[in-house]
Amino acid sequence: MTPQPPAQAADSSRIRAAAAALDCPTELLPVALAAFTGAPEPAPGAARSLLEAAFAAVDRVPRHEIGTGDLTAAAQDWPALSVTVPATPWQAATLVDRLVDLLRPLTAGRLREVAAGLGVEAGDLVRRLHAADDPSVAEEREKPAGRAGRTMREALAAGPDPVAGLRVWTMAVPGLAAGDPATWPRVFEDALRGAVLEVLARAADGLLRISRLDPAPAEWSAGGEGLTACRPVPGSPHGLQARLMPAPAQRPLLPGWDRPVWPADTSSGAPRGSAWRWEVGWPLPDGTFQAQAGYSVTEPSRAMAKFAAEQTLAELLPAAPGLRQSFTGRLLIPRSRPPAGDDPALRVITLRSLLRGVSRAGGDDDDEGPTRAQAWQRIVEGISLPAPRPPEPAAADDRALAQLLDFLAVQAVVLSPPALRYLAGVDHRAGPLAMDRRHARGLRRAMEPATAEEAGQLAADLGPLLPGTAWTDLLDAAGLERFLNAEP
Repeated sequence: MTPQPPAQAADSSRIRAAAAALDCPTELLPVALAAFTGAPEPAPGAARSLLEAAFAAVDRVPRHEIGTGDLTAAAQDWPALSVTVPATPWQAATLVDRLVDLLRPLTAGRLREVAAGLGVEAGDLVRRLHAADDPSVAEEREKPAGRAGRTMREALAAGPDPVAGLRVWTMAVPGLAAGDPATWPRVFEDALRGAVLEVLARAADGLLRISRLDPAPAEWSAGGEGLTACRPVPGSPHGLQARLMPAPAQRPLLPGWDRPVWPADTSSGAPRGSAWRWEVGWPLPDGTFQAQAGYSVTEPSRAMAKFAAEQTLAELLPAAPGLRQSFTGRLLIPRSRPPAGDDPALRVITLRSLLRGVSRAGGDDDDEGPTRAQAWQRIVEGISLPAPRPPEPAAADDRALAQLLDFLAVQAVVLSPPALRYLAGVDHRAGPLAMDRRHARGLRRAMEPATAEEAGQLAADLGPLLPGTAWTDLLDAAGLERFLNAEP
């Protein structure tokens, strides 16, 4: 479900759009954007000037030309082209080349100043060192003097154990960073240049993201450790809801990786902000929240998580009349009457669909087998059909088939005649009964039509059996699977 790109405004400046969205003057955009993306606050001077130049390089990129994270992915693999699924747009590589051009003139000393002002973290630098191409590292082997020469040989000698090599470089970084930039080995300077490039790309990605769509602010309320927001939807008992909560802290791969390489030179010395998770959906009748989008997606800051949730709310609202939960199949707006043929959310369930659900239901976990309600739950779980939940009357084991059909009608789901006959057989007993016995009874009722009309419905609904097979072969799990995998 992709929103239509908004018409490109006459003023297509991403910088001005981002500053307006973050409610800050354009000259303070590097600071505001760092807070938005969860990055350390950039120090005044060279670091902020470099960020401003990076923003200028992407200022006129058309909306929706590249996606969230494309620049970061391209920068992480630079100078090679990113291999991603889906493929990273070529525009991202071109823009990263423009960011590289900003770094080429920097001397080692100026590069150190910029890296310190941007709060480049040790982990990003170590990964770059470890991933250095063999020819570059081999070149440094000719410089054996000092600790730098020893650590490079040790990293190469670490062999195929990646963590061992990373650990060697992690121990070497403080000593290398404390040295005179004029004496840095080339591999260290190149790795630092690459780490700064990644910081610029992440910041530029944040700029493109905040300016991609118009702001859609929601009213948030605190609850426990998290935040919630709700958008009313006519006809829906709950509306669309968004939830934010702090993400569990992730330990770095190695100690110290999440700290700046030069902490004393940063403007605030503050570490990267905590990550937040978000999800958008609506609750089930028993009060359980069911996510429709997000599914606990983690963002590096609360501001970015709020932005993602708000944009998702705005995206889903126009589709509300036909919106179904991704996993449960339940409607956001239940129907108060039997579904009409022109209902955009109407789903007609065939016998073949129900059989597919049975094939995915698995065997019985106990000797007694599932009850009536449990049997329906098993069938629908694999095909995203709605199932009643307490306290809904249709969730009771002693409910009648008519109550289940009424529930499905409210959810804009109707069964074809063969599927209905099959369900009547499966559903005939309220108490526990083995699933294979329920399936056998339902299949017999569906596959033995009483009239020519029922026979025609069955042929249209199910399709032909495989050559040389009878319907009784569908009682066997393997036979049912072969039939369902064949072209109808």
